[in-house]
Amino acid sequence: MPIVDVNGTTLYYEISGSGLPIVFIHDYSTSHHLFEPQAEYFSKRAKVIVYDLRGNGLSGKMNVEIGRILDTQVEDLKALLDKLDVEKIVIVACSTGAILAQKFAYLFPERVITMIWVDSYFQGDYSASGSKLKEALQFCAWISHYLPAEMFIKPLRITYHRWLLAYHILRKELMHKRTTEWIKQRMALKYSDGYGFALRLQIPVLIVSGNHNERVLEQVKKTAAKYPKAHLAIIENAMYPSHLCQPQLFNRLLLDYLKDQQCFQQELPG
Repeated sequence: MPIVDVNGTTLYYEISGSGLPIVFIHDYSTSHHLFEPQAEYFSKRAKVIVYDLRGNGLSGKMNVEIGRILDTQVEDLKALLDKLDVEKIVIVACSTGAILAQKFAYLFPERVITMIWVDSYFQGDYSASGSKLKEALQFCAWISHYLPAEMFIKPLRITYHRWLLAYHILRKELMHKRTTEWIKQRMALKYSDGYGFALRLQIPVLIVSGNHNERVLEQVKKTAAKYPKAHLAIIENAMYPSHLCQPQLFNRLLLDYLKDQQCFQQELPG
């Protein structure tokens, strides 16, 4: 298996194709499998890099304090790119993975061509403590993830009965969850300041969301309105993860966006 040693842990990664480097960053609690349809599609048109964040998938343990998780994962990405001799990248990040992408782009803007965020939005309570009751309820919700994964399969199947590809991949992720590491990463979000560094970026970003979850869609719209160089795209009949609910539509959308941004050196097949 392609494993690289970085910063006191190991990262699992896969690389395929050639040309424009596109790095796909999954959200917390999942793995590189979250982008299987995109990896297959874009490996025929670009250099695709998928990997598991530390504490996720096949990568090593977190091994850092909660307040250092996000910074360390940013350092991990830079170390991985250095080892692969990849200088500038396109980043496609899903949900909470976009927080990592934003900070990487803020610290190393010269290495990012453009970014695409999928079902991601700024959330005010990432860094706010909130009420005691809210924190207690949140803690109880986190602890419930220690229950057997089999208990969540039926609700998952009901939720994603329209989108079987999304269901099968999310089911696989559920069966291999790393609950303690997931909780640590969720806690780390409280230390992040998404607005603070993202709003100062001058890197174009495409923000994508499905239309099926109105609450999430409204938050995504608010984020797109505040980001300096954002383009918003809404995918019909989709919810998180939109790129798995409608993979063909998403792939075409992403390809067209990258062409519009003149990311490719030559014309590509559709």
